[in-house]
Amino acid sequence: MSPAKQQTPAQKKASDSYKPQPIVLTALDGFLLSGSLFLPPGRIVTSRPPPSSTPSNHDNSNLGEGATHKQDVEALTKVVIISAATATIQDFYFKFAIYLSQELGFIVVTYDNRGIGRSMPGSESLQFLKAAADNGPLPTTGSTPSPPLPPKNGSAETSIDNKDSKKKDEKKKKNPLIGFEATIVEWSTKDLPGVFNYVLQHFPDSPTLFVGHSVGGHILPALDSYYTRNLERVLFVSVTSAYWRHMNSPLFTYWFFHMASPIANRHYGFYPGKTLWGSMEDMPTGCLETWGFWSKHRDYMLGGNPEWKPNFELFKVPIYSIYFSDDDFSSTSAPIIMDLIPNTQKRCVGVNPVEDLNMKKVGHMGFFFNSCKQKLWNSVVRSWFVDGRAMDIEAIREHAALESSYARL
Repeated sequence: MSPAKQQTPAQKKASDSYKPQPIVLTALDGFLLSGSLFLPPGRIVTSRPPPSSTPSNHDNSNLGEGATHKQDVEALTKVVIISAATATIQDFYFKFAIYLSQELGFIVVTYDNRGIGRSMPGSESLQFLKAAADNGPLPTTGSTPSPPLPPKNGSAETSIDNKDSKKKDEKKKKNPLIGFEATIVEWSTKDLPGVFNYVLQHFPDSPTLFVGHSVGGHILPALDSYYTRNLERVLFVSVTSAYWRHMNSPLFTYWFFHMASPIANRHYGFYPGKTLWGSMEDMPTGCLETWGFWSKHRDYMLGGNPEWKPNFELFKVPIYSIYFSDDDFSSTSAPIIMDLIPNTQKRCVGVNPVEDLNMKKVGHMGFFFNSCKQKLWNSVVRSWFVDGRAMDIEAIREHAALESSYARL
């Protein structure tokens, strides 16, 4: 494995202050999704050079004409798509995305699924960004008149009227998720294909890499191969089964999905993840219902959506899956998910944070914390995405032990 490059103070400061570019992604049904684009420093190559017209042999045949050479493909800047866990906003992955772009040199795309984070129905900001992208930059000079400013409050009476109107508007204001129909199935069949379409449109020649966290991995193999035709390698993080009998606390899981959550959905008109748990985002009732429906089936997402099985069997992109023994949800079921994708090269590695990494906790979400950078990002991610090698548990332990010894110096 290539050694991890140490950043200079100037490079580290630039990484810490890096801000992604907001983008708008369009799902297959036209729904607008909030996304972010992370561009690496230095030269970005997203187009292949013109194919060689010189024959590659000595018999004057045209076998070399129009050929694409390996070095031309390897010179292209790769694109990484990060697909989030259930009820998790794209911002949660920004530190990891900055690492991938600023230190490993990848273009990175993150996004919010419909009904999550900034991908809300009827979002005016997304519509404005979409229009700006379609029409080009807004004019900054010339004779175009400036838009009129809103009128000032000219009298106390006007001010009182405005206050009363504001109070009425606040009463009428509702959570945009109330009455919004969306499911996790749509995240897979409409949203994620739209993200791949964006990448194929803007970086048509670039090899693509994929990071799926939890449900972000569950939904990938359901895609038609048309969208994943440039996909080179996949990293699954904590992609475990939420079948209720596979969970660490099966009775609690059954109560959560089939008793408590339906009551919360009916009361609020959406699933109030922020209110009830703090660590989750609010999401549409249908997404929670899909999650609960899948949890009834031993084959989880394929039990709930058996029509996906042909695409799962056709999926042949190599997958590296890593999961953790202290996962609060399900600490042992990642291999079961991998068995549902039968015809690809794959490695599934379980890690005990205490014994293997000398870390207190990783759990379901901790892989994307900065605390995992030295012992996991610089080993597992760099090895898989840069060197194309899937680390086994012994190699992960060895790298973590070296990092621990460096930390003591």
